[in-house]
Amino acid sequence: MQDNRRYLVCVDGRPECRTALRLACMKAQARTGHITLLHVTPPVDFQTLGAVADRMRTERMREGEALLAQLSAEAEENFSITPTLLLTEGAAGEKIIEVAMSDPNIVILVLGITQQQQSGKGKLSGWLAGQLGGSLLVPTLMVPGNLTDEQLSKLV
Repeated sequence: MQDNRRYLVCVDGRPECRTALRLACMKAQARTGHITLLHVTPPVDFQTLGAVADRMRTERMREGEALLAQLSAEAEENFSITPTLLLTEGAAGEKIIEVAMSDPNIVILVLGITQQQQSGKGKLSGWLAGQLGGSLLVPTLMVPGNLTDEQLSKLV
């Protein structure tokens, strides 16, 4: 299983996600692992009319694809790692747990967090922390977005 070890990195447009990706890539290199990037787009409001909702969904998916492509290119350029890319729609926390539980090779869930989230005010990190003990069987690594590469390398 060592060669199939996967780090699931949940990403959005925040700079903290890049820090989390960098740490996951460092760990994957050191431990001969792989990276899976997951981006979850929020669902379109059910009250939005059909054609407008379809356009909104299409635009969000395009933005998600562009983000994943950009982050994948950074992982390739900086670490010679080509991540597996996953793009899905739904409630972020539920989708993260669903993906983490569906792949037995995922050994750690990696999230970039902000200063606000470190102090317990982050909605997703707080929700995940509440869910993790009961339903998620994968360790979670919450990476402060303000860490330098030198600090990250000490964590590998």
